[in-house]
Amino acid sequence: MTGATGFIGRYVTQELTSRGLRVIGLDRHRSGEALHQDAELLLGDVRDPSVVTEAMGQAHSWVHLAGVLGTQETIANPIPAAETNVLGGLNVLQAAAQYHLPGVNISVGNWFEDNTYSLTKHCIERFCSMYRQYRSLPVSVVRGFNAYGPGQSVAAPYGSSKVRKIVPSFVSRVLNGDVIQIYGDGKQIMDMIYVSDLAVVIAEALEFTIGGGRPSGAFEAGTGRRTTVLDIAHMVTELAGTGTIAHLPMRPGESPGATVLADTSTLEPLGIDARTFVSLKDGLRQTIDYYAGRT
Repeated sequence: MTGATGFIGRYVTQELTSRGLRVIGLDRHRSGEALHQDAELLLGDVRDPSVVTEAMGQAHSWVHLAGVLGTQETIANPIPAAETNVLGGLNVLQAAAQYHLPGVNISVGNWFEDNTYSLTKHCIERFCSMYRQYRSLPVSVVRGFNAYGPGQSVAAPYGSSKVRKIVPSFVSRVLNGDVIQIYGDGKQIMDMIYVSDLAVVIAEALEFTIGGGRPSGAFEAGTGRRTTVLDIAHMVTELAGTGTIAHLPMRPGESPGATVLADTSTLEPLGIDARTFVSLKDGLRQTIDYYAGRT
């Protein structure tokens, strides 16, 4: 699994391990939070085809999570993100095709937006289709919507991450007595999925693919629940018992009034009912407790 020490990677590792699978993780970073004790970590970069091929040679299947994140953060210089997300993704597909190994590639719910992350991840989603159709590679795509939960990295000034994600940003600001900052009017529609639910979708998609299943399209890992940015901000202040909200100009790379919502019917072949996913209130409560040091 690439990106194994990342936020989603750690949850996917735990989910796969709980199913009796041995996980070999490939990542260029050691995480501050240890990988699962039963997992093996290989240090390496997906941009290096020899590293990816060597790692794939030790596997029976694969999950590709590695990527450079960022919305406005990568617009001024998209090249490093493109090198990792596109060339790195192609290295994974090439190595998988060499050994003819089944696997899962993670993509994005907002694939249609004009930011580097959306563009590059959707590019590899299209390549997955090409490899599946013309090279008979058993590969499924999971479009991960807005994952959140305990352990997600926090951007400055509250953490070291270079990428600002909505939930850790809102929660950190409230817990530090600062104003929650919202880009635009906050009426954008988001689909928030608790990270452990996303991990289950990825694990089920992997088992589906290993079992010979052929997806008709991407599996959309979201709740299908319409949630605005303002809804999230108000719920964070409600659960934390404090907090105020301010609006900033819309940031580049996002569309005012955009709707990013999963089609949960795509999960039916996996036997998953999105209505069983963790509710936003329960997920935010657990996340706030984590950042407040209560868990």
